[in-house]
Amino acid sequence: MTYPKLTMTLLVRNEADILEDNIRFHHAMGVSSFIVMDNLSTDATPQITAALSQEIDIEYLHQPADDYNQRDWVTAMARKAAEEHGADWVINNDADEFWLPASGDLRSFCASLPERTGWVTVPRHNAVVPALPGDVLGGGAGPRLTDVFERDSRNGEGKPLPGKVLHRASASVEVAQGNHSVAHVAGHASAGQGRIAILHFPCRSLAQYKDKIRLGGAAYSRNTALPPGAGAAWRSQYDGLETGAVERFWRDQAVAPEEQEIGLLRGTLMRDARLAGFFADQAQAAAAQELQAARRGLLAQSRALAETFSRSQAELIARVPRLQRRERPMYYNLRFAVRSAEEHVAQLEALTDAADATALCARFGALRDVFSLFPRNSHLPAFLARLLEMTAAEDVQRLRADCAGKRVILHTSCHPRLQESRRSVASFAALGQGDYRHIILLGARTPRPEQELGLSFSYDGEVLQVPAPDSYEGLHQKLFYAYMLLDLLTAPALAVKIDDNILLKDADRFAACLDRVARQGADYAGRRVGTRRHQDQWHGWHLGKCADAGMEMRGYQYPLPRDYAAGGYGYVLGPEGLAACSYMYLAMKEFFAMPAVGLEDACVGHAIYAQRLELMDISQGHGLLAMPGLTTKERQRLAADWAEDGAEDRVPPETPDPV
Repeated sequence: MTYPKLTMTLLVRNEADILEDNIRFHHAMGVSSFIVMDNLSTDATPQITAALSQEIDIEYLHQPADDYNQRDWVTAMARKAAEEHGADWVINNDADEFWLPASGDLRSFCASLPERTGWVTVPRHNAVVPALPGDVLGGGAGPRLTDVFERDSRNGEGKPLPGKVLHRASASVEVAQGNHSVAHVAGHASAGQGRIAILHFPCRSLAQYKDKIRLGGAAYSRNTALPPGAGAAWRSQYDGLETGAVERFWRDQAVAPEEQEIGLLRGTLMRDARLAGFFADQAQAAAAQELQAARRGLLAQSRALAETFSRSQAELIARVPRLQRRERPMYYNLRFAVRSAEEHVAQLEALTDAADATALCARFGALRDVFSLFPRNSHLPAFLARLLEMTAAEDVQRLRADCAGKRVILHTSCHPRLQESRRSVASFAALGQGDYRHIILLGARTPRPEQELGLSFSYDGEVLQVPAPDSYEGLHQKLFYAYMLLDLLTAPALAVKIDDNILLKDADRFAACLDRVARQGADYAGRRVGTRRHQDQWHGWHLGKCADAGMEMRGYQYPLPRDYAAGGYGYVLGPEGLAACSYMYLAMKEFFAMPAVGLEDACVGHAIYAQRLELMDISQGHGLLAMPGLTTKERQRLAADWAEDGAEDRVPPETPDPV
């Protein structure tokens, strides 16, 4: 069968959120070429159009007038489609409209029309805007998300929503304002009801809708050629922009889940998942291609790194005269020296052969084992970051934006003490928002073995939740997981770990302390603790705190560092300190898997020592219970109790700590 050529015209203004989806979908549905007229867009609409034109036949037109003379503009594009694009059929479309035949694509639909058909009137169905619980104005609709639509839609004035027309190409065509009808096209009209429909997304978000009304309503008010009734809905809502009319309209549009169910059962609403399914399939295919490209890059880089390492080890012994080589240990140990790198690459090839990024994230424990074989491979942590970008894109983007260049205060807590952490965060208000970001860290309610922990997290702008245990004995796992995420995904200036019993007491003093850490470029700073010998450490700090009763029977069954920063006091990690903790968590999985209590601050000390970094001691004097400028809730409560008894002078003051 010979298919007709379809050309689609699009008159757009600030449609960056939906334009690419519109063009890609209709191109997949058989539209051969596009004419895009941009009417004074101030967003990325021109750049998106230019990028798409590298792979799709798109003619870009700039329209500088600001009176929304749609009739003349679209008519000119429709005639251009006939005269210059060689179109057989033309669709005059808006960016928020998606045309779907009942079966097949748009080319086959046009090919099936009788020769006498000059144009087809196609009904539009508005996407249902969901009413979000507790946030009626926060809902929205989009082609990737929505599968519930109105069966018989109405416009902003409550009148039946007019359809749009698909017409045979004509050099003399005239398109009416709104693209609802055409003139001077040979043939007869045909109704497309039941054979083709338009899924319409006018209400994608309240902000987008208000911007559309603001720009469109103002343009209509400047147009003296159109009758006053043209664009009546836009004009009416434009007049009510400052009186809350648009918000009231949005509330009326929003449909609660219960109302959706009623509408679907009554038949006033309909479910159509084809469009969302198309984009889901496209996203899945794109994600698979992206994953395979990332995997190919990782394996190529890893092989090159392993080969360079193996060659360098061979060069060490090759430099020795042949008769003397047998006296050198490397002569006998070369095969052992390079075996880990070779096995690392072999296991990496097998382990990364997964269908999707989610499946690879589930193999996080095994990937850590592979990393431990050849921890020189810095490309593997970068690949893990890429997996997180693929599987938790919004959370990654939010975390990066919140942490970039900031002093991140990590309020370490657990689910039962979430409100305590919020109280702690509130006390830091005097610091201001500029240089600081407060994040509450929680673990998983249900503990899982270290080998079974997947690569995942969630972050809503307040709480960072990781899959590590939420228990006291799992504190080191929870914190190191968070440090890994901050290192892999973000670039904070400093990370400050404090507990949920800490309050800000003196903002200037606390800020001055961090300023001093930053000026000295410290990788790790806090109150120095520890002793020379393991037996002199406190071995029962965890008693009475563990979720696992078995832990209450044991002390610390691994070496403790000679010195480290006290965790309860609060400590600071610079970028290199974060990287040291991230490396330790990735490369030393079995250390974290030990059935023993892990002192998180001691573990940080081990990580710092392993990378030969130094601890900057920021405390002097023994009276402080927290970093300079901070205090504990216990200390504050004690002071308040004594104050009620009129005995403030009997409460020992906190020892001043010079900064």
